[in-house]
Amino acid sequence: MKLYYAPASSYSQRVLIALYEKEANFTPIEVNLFDPELRQMYGKINPFTKIPTLTTDKDSVLFEATIIIEYLDRYFHNTPRLIPEDPEQSLEVRMLERMVDVYINTGREALFADSQRPIESRGGKEVAKPKRLLETALTLFDEKLASRTWLAGEEFSLADCAAAPTLTYLRMVYDYKHLDNLTTYVKRLESRASVAKVFSSGRDQITRMLSELKYPLELVTL
Repeated sequence: MKLYYAPASSYSQRVLIALYEKEANFTPIEVNLFDPELRQMYGKINPFTKIPTLTTDKDSVLFEATIIIEYLDRYFHNTPRLIPEDPEQSLEVRMLERMVDVYINTGREALFADSQRPIESRGGKEVAKPKRLLETALTLFDEKLASRTWLAGEEFSLADCAAAPTLTYLRMVYDYKHLDNLTTYVKRLESRASVAKVFSSGRDQITRMLSELKYPLELVTL
């Protein structure tokens, strides 16, 4: 298997966390989408020129982080599952993962965009709804985590793969320290071996980009 990814991309990080959880043997291929020539070459693999992309040993090409993780769950069926086999548990895991994307990640992007506006133009109606939905999702997560180790229960899942990078990057634009259960959960996430390994390489790339002054910080929204 080959994974085309960018270390600082939150969606790439989701898949990398899953791969490390599965202890999978794969070839990582870092993609620089800001290089026009490399981007064009990558477009032959993924016509949407989005990351990540997984090519399987049977030469199948898979787009979208969630689909890739679902494939890994089926392919490495003798490892702990990231999407439970129980239908009801599976639905909750998928629902929580969608909440991370639709409400928390969308809210994060809106807050980041707002932070780039002049001070006098911030906090307008275009950010009010995404922020409200973001805060609603965070509060719900905090309530669930009062009695859970991981987001969907006692087993690490797809929802945690999604939450780890999203909640970490969220701290750049939104402070959720007032949510004690959520804050403790994020610390627990960041200390998990698979997550720590992924975050280490992501930090290295961000540091390298900023030191070279080549790319904007917006890469973290990929």
